[in-house]
Amino acid sequence: MVQCTALNISTKLEKIPILSKFIGNSMLKFGLGDYGQFQVQLAVEEAVTNIIKHGSLEVNDKISIKCQKRDNEIHIIIEDPGKPFNQKDVCEPDLKISPLKRDPGGLGIYFIKKYMDKINYTYKDGKNILTLIKYIK
Repeated sequence: MVQCTALNISTKLEKIPILSKFIGNSMLKFGLGDYGQFQVQLAVEEAVTNIIKHGSLEVNDKISIKCQKRDNEIHIIIEDPGKPFNQKDVCEPDLKISPLKRDPGGLGIYFIKKYMDKINYTYKDGKNILTLIKYIK
């Protein structure tokens, strides 16, 4: 049986706390533990923040977030009408450089790759579709 939750938000950074609460509640409902919940929240917040900051979205555009639990997997499907961008193609940051010498930011995609078990991306019908998968262990 598939369990689902869904949220549509506007393209404003001020909506991130609403997104975070939605993800936390969904992961709790799906039975994910505290650390797994933290990992998913961080990954989704980073993905949506990148979409808002870099997706060339219009003011009235919406970002769709769907959470699905399928057996021992949680799928988070994020859709947006921004310009095509595959987060999987971004190079890993050099973590050997001191944070004091590194430009701020640039770790979001690193955290997404680190904390999610699988990442799928496609661009279809004018939409980016990013699917983040977390295994329930």
